[in-house]
Amino acid sequence: MRKAKLGALFLCALLLGAGARAYSNAATNEPSRTEEVAEGEIAQRINSLRAQYLPQAPRLLYDPELVAIARARSRAIADGKAPFAHEDRPGHFPAIEMAKERFGPYNTIGENLFAEGRGTRAFDAAAFAKRTVEEWMASQEHHDNIVSPDFTTTGIGVVVIRDRAYATQIFRGPPPPAQR
Repeated sequence: MRKAKLGALFLCALLLGAGARAYSNAATNEPSRTEEVAEGEIAQRINSLRAQYLPQAPRLLYDPELVAIARARSRAIADGKAPFAHEDRPGHFPAIEMAKERFGPYNTIGENLFAEGRGTRAFDAAAFAKRTVEEWMASQEHHDNIVSPDFTTTGIGVVVIRDRAYATQIFRGPPPPAQR
């Protein structure tokens, strides 16, 4: 009987420990494994849709710098430091400004945002990725970003805090051709 109780306590400790890593480490801004799984699922779904809707469009390549921007955007929104919008309170576009800082002023940049309150449901990375991409595809502007041949690289950032989950996708492409 004592061994069964100890085994049950050990199992509970393991489950609680695993659950604790379902969320970002806010102190270091390091994503949890579950958040990284959601990011990968979203990327896979996006590239699959690009192949379906626009076969001639290049596959979006993973860019660690864009991932850093996407995670920073999701974190700022999750922490309440930025509104859930492409434009911040002073009227700037943070994703574009961050991309310009890292890559210079001559790029094509796009951003998709998604937020979801889960209530009492546990975070399910695959289900969240599915809902995120479905919502983006149902919105003309987000859909256009996903299938645009103007974008060649991407970064996705997912942040889960308490009962809310946030996803940001940043797109980048070469500068548009000069207008004559």
